[in-house]
Amino acid sequence: MDKLETDAKHVLNQLSELSSFLASPRITGDMSLCFEKPLEIMQKTMSFDVSVLYKITNAVEDALLLKIIRVSDPRGLRPDFYPGKRLQLNLDAPDPIFINEVRAFKTRKVSSINVPGIGCDIMGFVYLPETFGGGYLFGGDFCGNESSVKAHEASVCEIISNYLSTILIKEQFEQLAVYDNLTGLFNSRKIKEETDRVCSRFRRKTGDCATAALCDIDHFKAVNDTFGHLQGDAVLKEVGSLLNGSMRRDFDIAGRYGGEEFLILFDESDMLTAFAIVERIRKKIELHRFNRVDVTGAPIPGKHLFITLSFGLAENCPQGTLGREEWLNRADQALYTSKEQGRNKTTMWNGQTIIS
Repeated sequence: MDKLETDAKHVLNQLSELSSFLASPRITGDMSLCFEKPLEIMQKTMSFDVSVLYKITNAVEDALLLKIIRVSDPRGLRPDFYPGKRLQLNLDAPDPIFINEVRAFKTRKVSSINVPGIGCDIMGFVYLPETFGGGYLFGGDFCGNESSVKAHEASVCEIISNYLSTILIKEQFEQLAVYDNLTGLFNSRKIKEETDRVCSRFRRKTGDCATAALCDIDHFKAVNDTFGHLQGDAVLKEVGSLLNGSMRRDFDIAGRYGGEEFLILFDESDMLTAFAIVERIRKKIELHRFNRVDVTGAPIPGKHLFITLSFGLAENCPQGTLGREEWLNRADQALYTSKEQGRNKTTMWNGQTIIS
């Protein structure tokens, strides 16, 4: 059985719809949705039985590591394909079923080799720099015995791949201007700007105090040295998620200050209020089971780590407004005391006194 013939004009007309789709506010608010229309074009317009999106998670020596992000398989022809599944493909001698995935990755172009007896598929490469987490592969799979991909179908796939790459890179640059790529919190530059904003507010008008909390992952170097940097990255990402989920909306702001150090700003909160919140966060993280990950970054079932954080707090009030450097220096001194006194504790800087 052959793949159904597609009309070139109809397929090309889909590109204008794709342009409008990717420019919509719905997509710019959630870039994970940007692949919906391309995968729909692949399956419904170009008549492939299955459409699939892979995230390129790593390439180690002769192995390509992929994670399935989205699958559209209305007839259940590929039950082995499901979101979250991880694949390890041999770059030098790939399984014929995955020959186009490997070739698209190696050439950075569209691949549509027909494999007799297996059918045909088409795979496009969506480029992203490694600093943005690598790229994607997306395409369609025809599950019949013999078929071929038309030239206009390959051209459309190439255009879509390039378009998606441009959109995603633009979005990533905009995100990097504000957010840390690993933890999802504000990046160092942005959290410092927010600290300056609070200090400026004190100079403009009186108001409630604000408290800065610097925190540091205890023994983080040992995590990297023992389990590798992928494990360290997984811990940082999970800590970022836990901190973000503990923030009071419209009052608290968290950012990655540097390395394994984080800064939380509790606006309109005195130090005792912030202390109570930080203690809840500290105890929550102390009890949290952090996932152990393997060499591909995938969680290892039943394996966990326990991580603790040390905190240092300093208050800033209108009647004695501190600049950013002095304010954070006081929080850093309190954090140092927490480290010196055994870690996994919260210390407050109050006037000339350290209270732990």
